[in-house]
Amino acid sequence: MISNLLLLTLLPLSATSICTPSTPSSSWPFDVSPTTAPSCVSSAGGVNDLGTAPTSCANDPASVYLELTPGTSECLSAKAFDCKIPMRNFTSLDYDFAIDSCMGAWAAPLWMTPDTWQWGGGSGEIDSLEFCARDAVSLNFAGGGNQISLESDEVDIDNSEGHVTVRKDEAGIVTITACSAEEAAGTGQCSAPAYASCTECLASETYACWCSEGTANIYDSGGCVDGTDCLWTLVSDIWNGVDGDDGYYGCMTAVPSIGLEKGQPNLDSQCRISVEKITLRGEGGGALEFAPGSPDSCEALTRKE
Repeated sequence: MISNLLLLTLLPLSATSICTPSTPSSSWPFDVSPTTAPSCVSSAGGVNDLGTAPTSCANDPASVYLELTPGTSECLSAKAFDCKIPMRNFTSLDYDFAIDSCMGAWAAPLWMTPDTWQWGGGSGEIDSLEFCARDAVSLNFAGGGNQISLESDEVDIDNSEGHVTVRKDEAGIVTITACSAEEAAGTGQCSAPAYASCTECLASETYACWCSEGTANIYDSGGCVDGTDCLWTLVSDIWNGVDGDDGYYGCMTAVPSIGLEKGQPNLDSQCRISVEKITLRGEGGGALEFAPGSPDSCEALTRKE
């Protein structure tokens, strides 16, 4: 039996549910400069290097809009490089999402990566929404923890909208919950999952969970131990390139329903994604204190007191 923690009341997505893209202002906290990334190599060899790049949604600096260009093998990525998230102060991440025509595209509309990435599924990577495999929407942790693949009648990779809440509790256990915008309207968050232990959290079929019994959980991840800075960064991307690392070969899965082979970019894709009202919270559910040196533009990404 599926819990009401999932998107049982999603509204069908219409074209107007995807945000209206806009040229970002100078205070937009995301960087979309041409670059390279291990997980995706475009036909030109890099990321954001084919004349297109993610942008912001109109009138919302706490947003990202991504759109694939049919006929191109491109890698699109937006990173809030300068807005470093101290995991010890972080308590939650929330945002609204809309997805249109993304069957066969590997994307992560919004995820959190540690500055020091090591140990694979133990890295502490939080893929709050990810299309890996390429025929469904999942709540992932780079292969670690208890990952959840959402059914198409809950979140359809071709046609859906909703809300996501990532939480870290006092013990360092991280959960990801998806719900309808209506459920999140009151508090700005999906309903909190209930569990009494890491073991119980990992057994859930309705929310994703990352923890490890007998450890400090996220504080013992690859991003927090051995002298690392325990800082995370927000990222939004669509990978539709021609090559990449183990992540590429693990997530660029075959999609027989559309004739797409494993490792093959979807050159017919018209995938569009928007994430809006991105809100990070810190201790006590208040504004997150970004790491020292973070610019004022980062304030758009946290709760306003």
